[in-house]
Amino acid sequence: MLYKLFKKLSFLIIVLLVISCQDDYLVLAPKAKYKIGDDPSWTQKNFDDSTWANQRDNYNDRIFWVRMKVVLPEDPEPFKPQGVLVYAFGAYELYWDNILIGTNGTPGKENNIDKIGEVDRSFIIPHHLAKKGEHSVAFRVSQKYHPDKDRGFGLVFSNYKNLIQAPLVLTSITYILAGAFFLTAIYFFILYFNNRKFFPVLLFSICSFLFFLLIIIEYVKFYLPIHYSDFYIRLEIIGVLTFLISFLIPVYFSIQFSLPKRKILVPLYFLFLILLYFLNRGHYDFTTKLLIVSMWIASAGIVGHAVFRKKSQAIVVLTTLLINVLLYNFLAYDMSLILSFTLLLLCMFYLLALQIREQRKSYEHSLLQTSRLKNELLKKKIQPHFLMNTLTSLIDWVEESPAKGVNFIEALAEEFNLLNQIEDKKLIPITQEIQLCKSFLNIMKYRKEIVYSWDEKNIDQTKKIPPAIIHTLVENGITHGLPNEHNEIRYRFSHESDSDSTKYILQTIASLRKPDKKIQDGTGNAYIKARLTESYDEKWHFTSQKTTNGWENTITIYH
Repeated sequence: MLYKLFKKLSFLIIVLLVISCQDDYLVLAPKAKYKIGDDPSWTQKNFDDSTWANQRDNYNDRIFWVRMKVVLPEDPEPFKPQGVLVYAFGAYELYWDNILIGTNGTPGKENNIDKIGEVDRSFIIPHHLAKKGEHSVAFRVSQKYHPDKDRGFGLVFSNYKNLIQAPLVLTSITYILAGAFFLTAIYFFILYFNNRKFFPVLLFSICSFLFFLLIIIEYVKFYLPIHYSDFYIRLEIIGVLTFLISFLIPVYFSIQFSLPKRKILVPLYFLFLILLYFLNRGHYDFTTKLLIVSMWIASAGIVGHAVFRKKSQAIVVLTTLLINVLLYNFLAYDMSLILSFTLLLLCMFYLLALQIREQRKSYEHSLLQTSRLKNELLKKKIQPHFLMNTLTSLIDWVEESPAKGVNFIEALAEEFNLLNQIEDKKLIPITQEIQLCKSFLNIMKYRKEIVYSWDEKNIDQTKKIPPAIIHTLVENGITHGLPNEHNEIRYRFSHESDSDSTKYILQTIASLRKPDKKIQDGTGNAYIKARLTESYDEKWHFTSQKTTNGWENTITIYH
């Protein structure tokens, strides 16, 4: 599945590269002349505009004219009408060699009508006017909104079909890419809540969704008319989305590659991006480029450190970052932005897929180990040695005190009944676990003729834990503990909880049979750890240590 997804996305990337490398367009930003006023004679091809201003002032909402000279390098092909794509602010009329070829809004009347016109607009150039050579272009303009902003006039020449069709083809392909990342975002968002809340999964989901939004907003201009008064809203949204992506991608890599001092470096990087964004706010494309470069430097630093530490797959990510440098330098800005983010997200997806696969293997291994240990514990309960000792004790009690013998039989039946109820469950109520422990102590009271006391404190009866883990600790206490002078072994079970973790503490108050013996994990502790891993992955901690009064076991489960 992973291979097929990479194959499809690679095909889309190749198509985007081919489209971005097309050179069927003549892009010009000719020197413009400006003059305030309104005179129809200013449309003339040979009009002398040498006295006009080279720079535009703030004309508020008054009409002004813009003139420029353009040179077409060759004659148009037969039956292929030529067109010009104009990038400009304002409402305007466009004159080509003294001929009106189109309008974008109504200059001088923007107060009286609804917002009409687009930031970029394509016009057909009459065939007889599109000959090789120099041509005069004149604009009759008014700019009521953002009159202090001079974004100039950009012209793109090609056959009219290309001007109309190519952006739509490019948009359709990039939106297929956007759709893929939208579905990816939804899938990993759902997976996050079903995967023990593994944080990198959520980060990747958010990054995929933000990238989906970035593509949508970036290319919305090709199919929805955007009035120049709303132009900066789109750029602000792009800036915010780029800011968030530029922050989250290095954070993702810092988690995946276990960056040292991450809790200090990540906030510092965030503050740096905030400073960078607000100091350059209003420069839009320049600000976005600074954010991307910052993201690349931060990611390269994190991944480079991971390569130095010989972290798995770090070299793959570093190679991707180097490819991004090539894309940034050899492709148009918009295309390099989309392709760079696509490659980075694919790289993030690759790392995440490998990690999830390893987690799955560990989980399956944990299930097998839990099953094996559960069977061993069950066999331990019914092994001949246990049965022989239990039956011998039972015979003695029946002979000495039939009533107590009956109680012994009932305690034994309760123990096996409880074990039968919980053996196939992943989690059981804490009350059922306590009942199992008390039942076991009741049996051992008859077998060992020792008093086993059970105290509990602050137990939250709504909690659940893996089955038989406290029971196993109780059994360990009986195996390794000696009663006091009153022939008693005491157990104290308590519960502590806060916003970060839940802690269970079992104290065995008794003398140790072999106090100097080195602590080693036996079948019991191995069972406990396997059960905790099965239910909580790595979000737990287990300690077992000697105390002045005996032994203390602590199980901590992190939220």
